[in-house]
Formats: sequence, C-alpha cells, structure tokens
Amino acid sequence: MAQPDNVRALRGNPGGRSAPKRVTAAPGVPDVPDWLDDEAQAEWERIVPDLDRLGVLAKVDRAALATYCAAWSKFVSAERLLQSDDLVAERRAGNGPAKHPAWQVWREAATTVAALAKELFITPNARLRSVKPEGDEHDEGDGILD
Repeated sequence: MAQPDNVRALRGNPGGRSAPKRVTAAPGVPDVPDWLDDEAQAEWERIVPDLDRLGVLAKVDRAALATYCAAWSKFVSAERLLQSDDLVAERRAGNGPAKHPAWQVWREAATTVAALAKELFITPNARLRSVKPEGDEHDEGDGILD
C-alpha cells in the first residue's frame, strides 16, 4: 500500500527501496481550441490564468481543459433551458408529465464538470490536498521527532 510522502519521511526507508518517481510534464499553458463555443472559451479564459499562476498546467492538459470547458458550456445551456421552461414536460403520447429532457444533459454535464474540476485543481479541496501555498516551506510535521 502506498504511503503519503510525509508518513514515509517519518518512518524512513526500512526496506531500502527507492522512492517512486513522480511523472511530470513540462509546465506551460495550452492553446485554447478554436472549436470551443463562446461559453466554453469564456470559462477557459476565466480558469486558465489562475491555474497557470498556481503552476499546475502543462500543454498536455489541453484535452482535459477543453473537455471541462465544453461540459461547462453544456451545463450552462441546460441550466438556462431549465430555468426558462417548465421542469416537467408532457409526454408525446399524452401519458402525463415527465422529467424535462434537459435534466439528463444537465446531470451528465455537471458530473463531467465536477470530476474534471478535481483533476484540474479547480476545487478548493483539490488545491488544499495537492498544491502548497507559495512561500510555505514550513511543514506541520517539522520538529515532531526532535
């Protein structure tokens, strides 16, 4: 079972094995795809500068960013449709009310947005777990064994 780095540091290296290598990509800001619609491009322009400032972006992240932004656009479209229309729709055969078809689009887009937001460090929880604040060289465990 893999141990977090801070636990491994406290226990030392009793087995003498080398630490696992982290796979990294060269930092960089990917180009915004020209096929993204206006809402998706606006989301790209909103999040990319902050992600770049945090130092978590690489050019290879373009597909994940584009998918997140496209899903965001679909989510916004479905949300606007649901806000402007009834939340239920009549079935064609006259069998009574049914969920508005936009609910499925809304749910799938929301699921994609939430999953990719975690992967791209867009959520507060993802940032707290993965990115150290600038200038914070102090580790809470420093001096614990002194």
